[in-house]
Amino acid sequence: MKILKGGVLASASVDGTVILWDVNDGSKTNVLSQENGESIRQCAFSPDGSTIVSSDDSGTVCIWGQNKNIVRLIRCHEEAVHAISFSPDSNILLTGCTLGNIRMHYADVGNENMAVINDASCYIDSAHDLGVLSADFCKFIHIDPSDNKTSIYTVATCGTDHLIKIWRIFCLVDAVHMGSKTRLVPSTPQEHECGNSVILSTETMNAECVMVIPAHGSSVNCVRYNRLGTMLVSASLDKTLKLWDIQGNCLKTLAEHSRYVNTVSCNSDSTIIASGSNDRTVIIWDLTGKHSLDSNMIEASSALFSLASNLVDIPLEFICPITHEMMGNPVVAADAFTYEKSAIIEWFDRGNNTSPMTNVELSSTDLSENDDLKGRIEEYLKSMDFGSFSAPDLLNL
Repeated sequence: MKILKGGVLASASVDGTVILWDVNDGSKTNVLSQENGESIRQCAFSPDGSTIVSSDDSGTVCIWGQNKNIVRLIRCHEEAVHAISFSPDSNILLTGCTLGNIRMHYADVGNENMAVINDASCYIDSAHDLGVLSADFCKFIHIDPSDNKTSIYTVATCGTDHLIKIWRIFCLVDAVHMGSKTRLVPSTPQEHECGNSVILSTETMNAECVMVIPAHGSSVNCVRYNRLGTMLVSASLDKTLKLWDIQGNCLKTLAEHSRYVNTVSCNSDSTIIASGSNDRTVIIWDLTGKHSLDSNMIEASSALFSLASNLVDIPLEFICPITHEMMGNPVVAADAFTYEKSAIIEWFDRGNNTSPMTNVELSSTDLSENDDLKGRIEEYLKSMDFGSFSAPDLLNL
């Protein structure tokens, strides 16, 4: 099930239909039938609300337009598609199948002309051994500082190999730059290996795996970023949920379900997690220790947390690409990206000699202080009346 902001609920079924519901009165507003009536395995709204996507056992992905008619048929998979995820700006659609392959497409959701798509904008074969089960994009979209035209998306995927993988997707979204030569997107289609995966890029999109997390003792059924982009939640066939920081450290294991956990979701301020299991229960987890069954669960755990979690307009350059938190001590690495000093040092201490953003081997692990950026962050905090708090105080709650 998926809920669109504005009060529409979508439910998909193996009967080959997607049903749209009005959450205000529970009435059925539309019934969408999958191509050839195939069993539907996943459905999702685009973040901008312009379209619905559904996938089935045959590997076909249907994109539905505003008029509730099919406007795209994507046929780039040979087996059931269980993973669908949109980038936060609705530009990129990721699909993953039970063969373990990932395909990425420019969504082009504004175009209502019917089309059949047989080619993807980027291919990742053997992304997960024996199957991709879930995927979720992080809210942050970075720009490569070397050219200021390559957008960098972050997406987490999981599968039957017990792993969570973190991928960077490199895109030339602006038509002006299509076909341009950059350090991250080749000007001609190229194939390269990334661990056990094979990535085929095009002249507009490329990908790299930057982190592999041995996550659970069995298949990982679902992975989700929290709204702030500072934490990952995973659910597994091993009956547990796990909370992860963005550097792949397990923060907590939650084990109350008696059978496998299918899905998880976080509330807007990351204080509550809901998990659904094959044991026929939904468990609501309180991450603050301050809620009860009578609590108003939409309240933040503290005034400071509420203040921090609603800072949706923080300049992206103030956010560390590793931790996804506002930086307090920014430093520039050899890849030209700026990171929180403690985060990039931890990255190196783990034995990594590659860029956390591009997976390209670094020429040096030397770091230089970004005093100009640090000064601008401090001025920003003062202008928002946060002068009495440091950046870590605000976002490491």
